Amino acid sequence: MENKAVSNTGPIVHLTEINLLKALNIFSNIIIPEEVASELKKNNTPIPSKVKITKIISTNKDTVKLLTNQKNLDLGEAEAIALSIQEKPRIFLTDDLEARNVSKELGIKTHGTVGIILRAFKEKIIDKSKAIEKIKSLHSSSSLFITSDLIDKVISSINEFSNS
Repeated sequence: MENKAVSNTGPIVHLTEINLLKALNIFSNIIIPEEVASELKKNNTPIPSKVKITKIISTNKDTVKLLTNQKNLDLGEAEAIALSIQEKPRIFLTDDLEARNVSKELGIKTHGTVGIILRAFKEKIIDKSKAIEKIKSLHSSSSLFITSDLIDKVISSINEFSNS
């Protein structure tokens, strides 16, 4: 089964900020809509070579309008969710709470940056010390809002996983 993901801007920006783009190797294929590509460029974040820009077909453009107007999502998030509906990936990557809630309503499974790092650790793309270091650096060196309580919980689960 292909391990495809659609991403919005956040996870790519945050993984770039902490220098951990290799965590994206947990996916065989990552696609983003044109608006996310535009947001990455505005943010001076290069599009990783693993990430491909995919057009939203015209029949899904109404979904984008509906999501921006009725669900109050930014255009990048709305396009990424519409692309998820169109391409049916295994997962949608977002750190945005509203985008997560809308995705859940639509039956789309989501992961954020923390989940990507945890999975990269579980799949042995990064080791335990690197996983803990990068989780801590999300708090100190990235634009992701993350509480120290969540950092502690994540580090605890990394330690539990490596002891099992």
